[in-house]
Amino acid sequence: MSHEPDAASPIDPGRTRRSRGSLNPDLILQAAEDVAAEGFDALTMRAVAGRLGAVPMALYNHFATKDALVDALLDRVLGRFELEPATGDWVDDLRRFAHAHRRVLTGHPWAVAPLFSRPNPGLGAVRIGEGALGILQQAGLSGARAVAAFSGIIALNYGWSSFTAPRTLDPGTPGRDVGAALAALPRREYPLTVGAADELASYGSDAHYDFVLDQLLNGLRMTARASSGS
Repeated sequence: MSHEPDAASPIDPGRTRRSRGSLNPDLILQAAEDVAAEGFDALTMRAVAGRLGAVPMALYNHFATKDALVDALLDRVLGRFELEPATGDWVDDLRRFAHAHRRVLTGHPWAVAPLFSRPNPGLGAVRIGEGALGILQQAGLSGARAVAAFSGIIALNYGWSSFTAPRTLDPGTPGRDVGAALAALPRREYPLTVGAADELASYGSDAHYDFVLDQLLNGLRMTARASSGS
């Protein structure tokens, strides 16, 4: 676990030093999110303290380590997931679940990599899993099959978001010109790639996502029907 030394805080110019005891977890987490949105690698206790006009040690009164702060911050992000009301059609419910989860990730591109890699999921992740398992239970899927289906949707969303997050964070990324680069390849050597250059240029698009999600859901529908004998 990381615990930064008590060093002078680089308080932002123009900010007055915060009075003792005026911090609370919500203020700290909002400041941490503001810092992380500018670049997750820059998230440090000193950077957060500087944004708040406080000294780093004041943050440790609320979060014992930087790891604890990051875990709370990521749980805060996942806490914004909203499960829509059930429709009576579990396939449609699961599709809307997948889209709602993906919206959380696309709305916080800086959080995709740390959410995927941190070992502590937090109650936000547990609540998301509970919602998905409830939908799958309506389909007659439980146990290993339900967990596998839930994991597949989550993996799809994290994988898809890992494609799109760099472009969201840096709209000027060279990846925007990938179509032209692929189209310029020797057609004799790469005929399929050159022929699909335009579509490859839009990898990670909403249309591509919906196509893949539908294939996953269609497979689950077939499995559920086979399990029920219908």
